[in-house]
Amino acid sequence: MSTEPGQHAARVSPLLSVLRQRRGAGRPPADAAPVEPPTPGDPAEDPPEEAGPAEPESMKRWLEGRPVNRKASAKPPILREVSALAGEAETARRVAEAPVRPLPGLPDQASHLAGRRARRQRQRRGILLSFIALVVLPTLAAALYYGFVATDQYVSEVKFALRSVERNGGHDSASVVSGVPNALAGNTDSFIIADYITTRQFVDEVQRKIDLRRIFSNPNADAWSRFDPAAPIEALVSHWRAMVMSRYDLSTGILTVKVRAYTPEDSYRLAQTVIDGSERLANELTDRGRRDFVRFAETEVQKAEARLRGARDALGHFRRTEGTYDPVRVAMSNADLLAKLRSDLASLRAEASALSVSMQPNAPMIQTLTGRIKATEQQIRSVEAEGQRNGQGLGADMGSMVARYASLESEQTFAEKSYGMAMDALQAARGLADRQQIYLATFARPALAESAQFPNRPASIAVVAGFALLVWLTGLLLVLGIRDHMR
Repeated sequence: MSTEPGQHAARVSPLLSVLRQRRGAGRPPADAAPVEPPTPGDPAEDPPEEAGPAEPESMKRWLEGRPVNRKASAKPPILREVSALAGEAETARRVAEAPVRPLPGLPDQASHLAGRRARRQRQRRGILLSFIALVVLPTLAAALYYGFVATDQYVSEVKFALRSVERNGGHDSASVVSGVPNALAGNTDSFIIADYITTRQFVDEVQRKIDLRRIFSNPNADAWSRFDPAAPIEALVSHWRAMVMSRYDLSTGILTVKVRAYTPEDSYRLAQTVIDGSERLANELTDRGRRDFVRFAETEVQKAEARLRGARDALGHFRRTEGTYDPVRVAMSNADLLAKLRSDLASLRAEASALSVSMQPNAPMIQTLTGRIKATEQQIRSVEAEGQRNGQGLGADMGSMVARYASLESEQTFAEKSYGMAMDALQAARGLADRQQIYLATFARPALAESAQFPNRPASIAVVAGFALLVWLTGLLLVLGIRDHMR
């Protein structure tokens, strides 16, 4: 028998209707059985006199929420009358035959609980169906594919490094001028080779030697991983990048290449082709570098030679214009001569002054000394005029001419030194070009594989299951969050 609150309320309403009819008629029905008065010792009912005038006051206090002072076993009059009617046979029959309906103002809790229970069942069913559709089915499909359909792939591994013949840490003049580095093999060349292996140019080169379309479209391969031989070259390059992995370790300088194919022989041939192409690219980089270094050194020699030629031409033009080979030496000799003449003039003047005291001015000795003094003064003026003459060149005097000559001579000296350094750099660059600077050190050559390494079936299935579970959990959280937000 159900004990829901709505059904209890529905059973009370016939009792209330019978009670209203009893009060309206003022007497009980004719066929109703007499109601026995309650016994004094019955704990379920209280004496009638306790429900006297104090009952309205108690009801008022109870409605206002204040405590009611009465016995614990005391009942309101309405409950005593309902209890009395419940013992009558006619009342029990009418209550049993009365339709079950909720009292006005009370919610239908049974239907509400039933609706909630149905919604929860639908929610659980939806979650289960979504889990099956998003997690179970993809995982099952992956297990079937990797377990029974996926074709084995064999791997050939190659490891090599770029090494230099010599590594000099000095900084000589030849390397500074020519720009020849001491170590040509470096990280840049290794990165270039690692990236070049995955380019279309390398794929075209391999395609000219080996038929990649035939290798990757092996009929024994499954339809999902097999390459379409009629696809364009871009699709072939993408498939090549998926089958070939190149990785460069910056800490050790080792370049690792792994090549996958559907047979051990094909993977071995492809790995050997990768080694050949890498060696060719390394040699091209070396040759190009050597040619660039020699070309740069030759350019520097040409520049130094042109500079030296210009300095020599400027100095020759100066000598032809000024009419002197070395103005510095001329100036030094003139200065020495001028100093000697002035010293002789001072001696002659002193001697003439001494003789003029004891001789007449027209004395032959005085006349001779006077002539010598005039000749010395004339020679001094001539030498000074030589130093201050206005020549045909750009200078106005000997000082300017000497300054211009010193500048031209210094330029020629520097040009000769630069030319010598450029020649040394050219010889060094040509010497480096005669030797191979870098080479491919292959210490792990390819070999025929004995067992397939791809695909890794348990790991692939676990990855698919984990990704599907992540997608399902994310979608479930989003749906539940939106549903809670809409409530």
